[in-house]
Amino acid sequence: MNRDDALKKIKKCLALSRSANEHEAAAALRQAQALMREHGLREKDVSLAAVAEVKVKACSTAANAWELRLVSVIADAFGCETFGLLAGRYNHAGNYVRSRHWVFVGMHAAPSVAGYACEVLLRQCAKARLAHIAKQPRNCKSVTKTARGDAFAMGWVSAASQLVERFAQPEADKALLLTHIEQQHGELQSEKARNVAKARKTDWGHYSAGHRSGENAQLHRGVGGMAAQGLLT
Repeated sequence: MNRDDALKKIKKCLALSRSANEHEAAAALRQAQALMREHGLREKDVSLAAVAEVKVKACSTAANAWELRLVSVIADAFGCETFGLLAGRYNHAGNYVRSRHWVFVGMHAAPSVAGYACEVLLRQCAKARLAHIAKQPRNCKSVTKTARGDAFAMGWVSAASQLVERFAQPEADKALLLTHIEQQHGELQSEKARNVAKARKTDWGHYSAGHRSGENAQLHRGVGGMAAQGLLT
């Protein structure tokens, strides 16, 4: 039995140790403790085994303020930690292509639910943002269109956050999640969001339009197996 198999067995034993049957519970606890001694595992190792992570592709390689906000709202709602990963590779044409992913780290199924919610809402918001930009006057400068689109998206995220909060999960062990991130990814560098409207004030008209649009954001609970796991579709 390797370390991973031992951890799975220990988690099952610990679950049985909460049985109402005192003899069954005591036997399961003894078996869990014996396996921990045999494989040199500590309680923290067992707890970390319950930590999982899920990656979701970002809308762009730039760290957009509205996208960062949406990812943060989702992570908080589902009791996850999150960070961005910027990677690159050479494609078949020999060009170096960069890509960004958001990583959700949480307990048990929480990161899967958070990742799915992020994927769905990022797609909805990005689509609504592009549609809003397309409505701007033709003589409008590109930087102005982008700024208006970003203001719209921030409003959209603000409204959609109320939908996300309805799926909120119990608070996770923050220290445990950070330990997992440090072990798997090392020390991470914080990043600043791209803001094309540094010198501009927030256009509340476009923000309000985004807020109205975001009120129509949708997250549906799954059916069958996925519903049993509490996932979203």
